[in-house]
Formats: sequence, C-alpha cells, structure tokens
Amino acid sequence: MIYDIIIIGGGPAALSAGIYAARKKLNLLLLVKEWGGQMNEAARIENYLGFNSISGAELVHKFITHLKKFDLEIKENQEIKEVKKAGLEFEVISVNGDKHQGKSLIIASGKGPKKLGVPGEEEFIGKGVSFCATCDAPLFANKKVAVIGGGNAAAEAALETSEYASEIYLLALNPKLRIDKVEQEKIKAASNIKILFNVQVEKIQGNKFVTGLVYRDKISQEEKKMSVEGVYIEIGSVPISNFVKSVVELNKEGEIKTDFRNMTSCPGIFAAGDVTDVFHKQIIIAAGEGAKAAISASEYLS
Repeated sequence: MIYDIIIIGGGPAALSAGIYAARKKLNLLLLVKEWGGQMNEAARIENYLGFNSISGAELVHKFITHLKKFDLEIKENQEIKEVKKAGLEFEVISVNGDKHQGKSLIIASGKGPKKLGVPGEEEFIGKGVSFCATCDAPLFANKKVAVIGGGNAAAEAALETSEYASEIYLLALNPKLRIDKVEQEKIKAASNIKILFNVQVEKIQGNKFVTGLVYRDKISQEEKKMSVEGVYIEIGSVPISNFVKSVVELNKEGEIKTDFRNMTSCPGIFAAGDVTDVFHKQIIIAAGEGAKAAISASEYLS
C-alpha cells in the first residue's frame, strides 16, 4: 500500500500532525517508536494551555486518546533505520525490516538524551545511570544522587528526586545555572540539594552498580571523587535525524532545516517539532508545528 502521508514520531508534533491530517480524510500511517517522547520525562507541566498543572504522562495519555478517535493506521515499536526516495514516493525502512511507502512524509521524531561520553556511562545505564528522573526517582530513596547539568531539565530532575533521595548534588559545568526563576526558587528551598559550579565530570565508577564519580574543578583543576549511588545525566538532547540525513538538509546541530510551511529541502518531506530547526523547543510549539506540517502536506498532495 502507498499511503498519502507517513508520520514518523510519537510526541506532540507527530500526534498533532496525525489529528490534523486525519481530519483531511487522508490515508495515513503513524510509525511510533515510543509514545510521548521527551514528555514522558516531565514530572509536572505548568505551561501548556488549558492545564494549570499536569504530569507529562497524563498529557501524553490525553493526546493519544484524542488521536485514536480518528481513522488512521498506527504501528508501534517502529525505530526508523532509513528513508529513501523511491520514484515519486518515499520508502521508510524500520530497524526490524518493515518497509512502507508514502506520497509524502512528516518527520516528527523529536530528540533523544545527549550523553556525556565518559568512561562508565554506557556500562552503568540502568544500574545507577539514568536519563529520566520521572521514571527512576523512587529507586533512589534514601540514597545520594548526582544530577549532571545546569539547565531546567537538570533542575527538574533534582527537584523530583529530592522527594526520595537523602542528598542530591547538582553538578553544573558553568559558573551559574540556566534555569527559570520559578525553578531557582524551588531549588533554594530544597534542603537536600547542593549545587556545585564549574564541574567537569570525567568518569562514573561502580562495580555492579554506580558507587561514585570523578570530576574536575574547572577553576583549581583539582580532580575530586564523589560517592553517590545514582547519576542523572541532564545535559541536553540531540535530534533523532540520522535516518533521514541522506535525503534532507540538516544544520550543524543535526536538526532538519524547514521553511515556513515546514517543508524540508526535499519536496514532499515535511518536518515538525524538536527534530527541526524551529527556534524554541516547547510542547505547545511542537504541537502547533505538527498541525502546520499536516496542513502543508495536505496542500502538497492536492
């Protein structure tokens, strides 16, 4: 079967695109690796229109429930390996070998966690190293935890974990945090969160599980050890765009370049959300960009 539009992703941009495209009565396929994307990691969302406060998981559930009221085909557990131009259509190839063809595509694959690239990081993922406080915070009850990062994501991870852990060390690479004032006030009020500035983490240590880390003080250049049983890595994210880099133009950060209609450098391929070069990365912006991409794809097909 050749679909009118194949949408790749499971976050707000993809789900919004699905709703808008389905309302156009187009023949759709949504390929989902993971529902919700980065939204799943949000303990509380307080800036999405219509909700004073809601968890990321709850908002994802509401998005999915809304989407499934419409007529479209959904295939889950679809990690995309490659996108190819196939004559007048496009072929989407999944890691599991599935192949699908579409007249147009909407890439809304989002971003994934950026890694430190230090010894011990890969070895201890799931054994004390985590990228999701919402998922794992209860596992660190009454334990010492390090949160690596200096932005809002790191602050939120520290705050959520502070409800469980005995001590939390927020390790920032720079001399000050880059977080919203609301989060700053919450961090100051938390008695079990200590901030260390100008810290470069060099190694994560452990046996079967994490037992500590080694960091360098950027001012004194002194190497120090810290005993912790958990490490959250919250240093940013990277666009999930490798599978499409042979057919569309990316910027130096690996984001997909789009125009004001969400068209990429390849006619027929549209992109939306955090995987693109849209200036700000927010749930509400991603949802709007997904709607724009679906409308533009519909106009392209007509």
